[in-house]
Amino acid sequence: MGVVLGLAAGFFFAAFTILIRIGMRDRAADDGMLMTVLVNTLCLGAVALFMRWPPFDLAGVAALLAGGVVGTVFGRASNLRAVRRIGPTRTNAFLTGNPIVSAIGGWLVLDEAVSFGEAMGGVLVIAGLLRLIRRGSVVATGQGQTTAAPALAAQTAERRTAVGYLYAAAAPVFFGLAFVARKWGLALFPGAVIGAFIGAAAAFVVVVAGDALGGRIRERLLHNFHDVPWLFVWAGIASSAALLAQFSAFAFAPAWVVGLLQGTQPLWTLGMGYLFLRQEEHIDARLVTSILLVVGGVVVISLQI
Repeated sequence: MGVVLGLAAGFFFAAFTILIRIGMRDRAADDGMLMTVLVNTLCLGAVALFMRWPPFDLAGVAALLAGGVVGTVFGRASNLRAVRRIGPTRTNAFLTGNPIVSAIGGWLVLDEAVSFGEAMGGVLVIAGLLRLIRRGSVVATGQGQTTAAPALAAQTAERRTAVGYLYAAAAPVFFGLAFVARKWGLALFPGAVIGAFIGAAAAFVVVVAGDALGGRIRERLLHNFHDVPWLFVWAGIASSAALLAQFSAFAFAPAWVVGLLQGTQPLWTLGMGYLFLRQEEHIDARLVTSILLVVGGVVVISLQI
């Protein structure tokens, strides 16, 4: 079950980035952060109302709050900014770094051991995804671009691309740390749905506070509620499903394994990008090899947990 939930999280997060990418085309200054976090809070809160809350544990709730801020605010913000600059396929390819950060954090904080079989499966998955990165790194000029804010439009293409790669590289660090915090929080305060809601609510508060301090809150609210960005709304629903799958997977697998399975997100993104973004993706030997390596790694991991 942990394997299915981890893969489902990757699928829904990939759908999230594709929807965001399409929604960005007509919204130069809005990356969808406020709307998606709001939808996360509402969706997960509605489900949490029908769940039985576990006994309160301060350390557990604090860890879940920290995981929400680090993952949903810092990780998602980095991811979305990279999507605008370099497109979803190349951005999500960097998420192969999630399991590395999760494994180190899980070993240091959670005492999670990594068996030889799990390590070999992880190597296969990462090898397949890195091979996929090399295949998808060469794209046509202009591919993956969205309507840019004036500040971005003033930058050279080389600078936008370099900054985009920096954001893409930062995202898996934040996401990996969030995995560890969430896993630790759920060990002390068991409740996947409620834990996901706590993290989303914390992220929403931080995002609103950040927009308010930056003097953007009025403009942001006007843009999001006067002219509702429905693609961002659907992206929020997709990410809510992804968060539920991710939190539920923690009950069946170590944090690094969940991160590894969710690291198949670039594969889902590649397929969805080909279908909905009309990217020039051709079936060739490199693509088939990448997929076989990832599938083989997932099978090896599933036999170990």
